[in-house]
Amino acid sequence: MSVDARVSTRVAGLDERLDGGIPRGHIVLVAGPPGSLKSTFAYRILYQEAKERGAASLYLSMEQSRASLAAQMASLGMSPDGAKGVHIIDVRSLRREIEDLREQPQWLLGLRRQLGRYKEEIGCDLLAIDSLDALYALTPMENPRNEVFHFFEELRELNATTFLVSEMGRDSVRMAHHGVEEFLADTIVHLRMREIDIGMSTSVRRYIGVVKMRGVDHDLDYYPLIVEGGAFEIVSE
Repeated sequence: MSVDARVSTRVAGLDERLDGGIPRGHIVLVAGPPGSLKSTFAYRILYQEAKERGAASLYLSMEQSRASLAAQMASLGMSPDGAKGVHIIDVRSLRREIEDLREQPQWLLGLRRQLGRYKEEIGCDLLAIDSLDALYALTPMENPRNEVFHFFEELRELNATTFLVSEMGRDSVRMAHHGVEEFLADTIVHLRMREIDIGMSTSVRRYIGVVKMRGVDHDLDYYPLIVEGGAFEIVSE
């Protein structure tokens, strides 16, 4: 598959094990416990795609304010001024716009319609929703599996490469809240953490693995993840 048909993970050493990166148009579940750098991983992809390729990227922050997220990413060398194509919209702004559409409290319905508006107004080559858990907390569902299924189908209609951040417990085997998301996603990136005893102290190490990538014969191994100065790299030997 050509380079243009892929989105780089922006993790040095990982793309080569995925036949070039993530296929464009995939819905990507980015799962892991708190502190595993899920948000940074997703944002970095959007940021570099906007900076290097001029892609229109939309980052929906359901937990942090726009100012807080921008400051956090700037501290990692990703200042919003460096990639004008990344549009950060936080839950406060989103709530106001959804309420203007008179969809409150039907957040999934309102969000689907608002995403269509964003695509028309600013474009949407890449999309990140951070996090699914925060979105679900705002969304009472009578039939969660059915409603999540329709939500995923409408995300596909955006024709964007979509990253859905999902919180999971450190020892959990479920990658998302309702369990159905794992089957609906095209790709699953699992960021995990492990405690390692070193002498008298305990160190926490991060690992990254791609446990699913539809249509790709990819590496299933987990690799130590090194993060320095905002750059991501795997240790493969």
